[in-house]
Amino acid sequence: MVDVIVGAQGGDEGKGKISAYLSLNDNYDYCVKVGGPNAGHTVFFNGKIFPLKSIPAGFVNPKTKLVLTAGSYIITEWFLKEVKETDTEDRIIIDPNCVVITQEQINEERNNTHLMANIGSVGTGLGIAIRDRIERKKIKFAKDVPELRKFVKPVYEILHSAIVKGKKVLIEGTQGFKLSLLHGEYPYVTSRDTTASTFLAETGLGPKYVSDVYSVLKPYVSRVGPGPLEKEITDPKELEKYHTQGREIGSVSKRLRRIGEFEFENVRKAIIINSATKIAITHFDIICTQKFKNIKEIKEKKAKDFIKIISKLSKTYPYPKLALISVGPDTKDIIDLR
Repeated sequence: MVDVIVGAQGGDEGKGKISAYLSLNDNYDYCVKVGGPNAGHTVFFNGKIFPLKSIPAGFVNPKTKLVLTAGSYIITEWFLKEVKETDTEDRIIIDPNCVVITQEQINEERNNTHLMANIGSVGTGLGIAIRDRIERKKIKFAKDVPELRKFVKPVYEILHSAIVKGKKVLIEGTQGFKLSLLHGEYPYVTSRDTTASTFLAETGLGPKYVSDVYSVLKPYVSRVGPGPLEKEITDPKELEKYHTQGREIGSVSKRLRRIGEFEFENVRKAIIINSATKIAITHFDIICTQKFKNIKEIKEKKAKDFIKIISKLSKTYPYPKLALISVGPDTKDIIDLR
């Protein structure tokens, strides 16, 4: 069985938290991370905060093996530091074709005015590394780096064998639908596609293996860089709650995120293209202060109205069901409706 986590908005939806929760609660045998260090996932667990750039958020389950794919990009120094901080050295598996970003690629991206100023790149070198790969230039793979060789194994073979034996795999997608190079708000997009189909391909798995696609979203939209936001909030006092309680600060860029109102049509499009079967709401505590165990208990108008919006989205094929609601920062602060 394979489940996939995707972002339905502009990134920063809380995919890392959902990945961590599912890994703990559903006991996945493998948690896979695609993408690069330009998009981090923040995990609150056991009183600690883990700002992850390379390690899958499923590391919180000590039984879960952690996988980086042929579609993953890493910076060796950052990766090894995270391995130490998360104490996961004995659980890491890296595809031999995982790309290692070089200092030269980082420098080139940071000196590119168009990428940095106009597009809002966070300067990790990912865009240049992807370009170099597409142009068939000489690039560095995990199999070429001595410090990484002990982790290198054939990911597609390992995961295929595990699936045949009935093991469970969770693919932790990167960024959000609005940032997709193919379907997003070009040119204010990232260097890659950000949909479930691409995450599967980069892992080395086909669509036949998939059980559920979790579409993660917030009651509002955030963006780190430039690009469209419907009804962007600009009042400093109103923004303060998002930037403090909501921790809407880029985990890699450290920039305050821009905030806008919920974009129904964009999320509906994300559900269709990702063929989402389940919806996970994060940051629900921003609009709902009461404690509840079931959505029928919700009394606050803003929260009730948002649940009605989700009900409308659930009428879009393949009719995704509301599955998870995050009501606080900790990994375990989840209302599970499955």
